[in-house]
Amino acid sequence: MRILTYSKAGYQLALRIGKSLKVEIYSKEKEKFSSREVVKEAFEKKIPLVFISATGIAVRTIAPFLRGKEWDPPVLVMDDQGKYVLSLLSGHLGGANALALDLEKITGAKAIITTATDNRGYEGLDLYARRMGFAYESIHDLTPITGAMVDKKKIFVYNPWNFPLAKYPYFTEDPEEETDYCLAITEKEKLDLAYKKVAYLRPKILHLGLGCRKGASYSLLKSFLRDSLEKYNLSPKSIQDLGSISIKKEEAAFLELKKDLACPFYFFSVEDLAPFEDQVTGSDFVKKTVGVSSVSATAALKLGGQLIVDKERRDGFTLSISVH
Repeated sequence: MRILTYSKAGYQLALRIGKSLKVEIYSKEKEKFSSREVVKEAFEKKIPLVFISATGIAVRTIAPFLRGKEWDPPVLVMDDQGKYVLSLLSGHLGGANALALDLEKITGAKAIITTATDNRGYEGLDLYARRMGFAYESIHDLTPITGAMVDKKKIFVYNPWNFPLAKYPYFTEDPEEETDYCLAITEKEKLDLAYKKVAYLRPKILHLGLGCRKGASYSLLKSFLRDSLEKYNLSPKSIQDLGSISIKKEEAAFLELKKDLACPFYFFSVEDLAPFEDQVTGSDFVKKTVGVSSVSATAALKLGGQLIVDKERRDGFTLSISVH
């Protein structure tokens, strides 16, 4: 966290904060500094910023670097007498609201939080998604449902896996109740839901087991995976992990896929996969070649859950998918 302050009283307040939190203090009481350069680097690296100054100074300083709530760091403003601490930017995703409450405890300053959901005692959907490990396409996709929460509208929740819900008293899981709004917590890419506004949250519940011939092409794997997910109406954002047999751990296509999807890729021994053979349709040829009758299906089961895609084959690849 970086603190920028422009008065002697502000510097003393920053020192107090520094006794409880790890901070970098920028003050003319220490040495000259460029507010623009300090802030520019903080925005590039998503380092939290606290201005002990007038709000106008903070706003004018950060203005050239603003991109959006998905990218901006948390920014707070305190007066140099330590009476108030304002969560100015990135209250939810960046954590400015939580940091304001921390500074309230440390300094006694009153935290000023203007986020509509927080002030109503509701849990913002972005915070809920982070807490649950859910993915979504864009923060802007959640905006209509967040707006409905602020207006105390009834919201239907499609929740077939019975995940715990965010704190909001007007959610309903009764499809007969009248409402224009729906929050869908699902691994399905699209659902035929008769609501004017639908927001999707993607639980990480898909496990992908993969097999391949030696030296198979990554571009073919990528298109095969895309088409297979589309065939079964599954969202790639719900992929939790990938698995295959250990003799394939150096396959370039698999290494590229791991990097592209940014999720764990596990490689299992024959002994790891063998206990799952009696649950899948195997091949004597595959067993003779690698030691287990099915690589993709046993790997998917080893990762967890129940098979929903037994096996897809194309271009030298096999794919199985389990869910839980």
